[in-house]
Amino acid sequence: MPGQQREFLRFVLDQYIKEGVDELDDNKLPDLIELKYHGVADAVSVLGSVADIRDTFISFQKHLYARKAAM
Repeated sequence: MPGQQREFLRFVLDQYIKEGVDELDDNKLPDLIELKYHGVADAVSVLGSVADIRDTFISFQKHLYARKAAM
């Protein structure tokens, strides 16, 4: 995983810790992008296409919940 995507996921995880599980809702992705990058265009220039950003976000959720379910 490229460093910029890893940094974004750390940011998402920090928001999850601070604000709770609702931060992982798909509907929160635009808010998280705005908070971190101040706009979609800036996020795309760093992370790739909107589809790539969403895939990274969803994959993170699957990984996080898979680990929780395995416990």
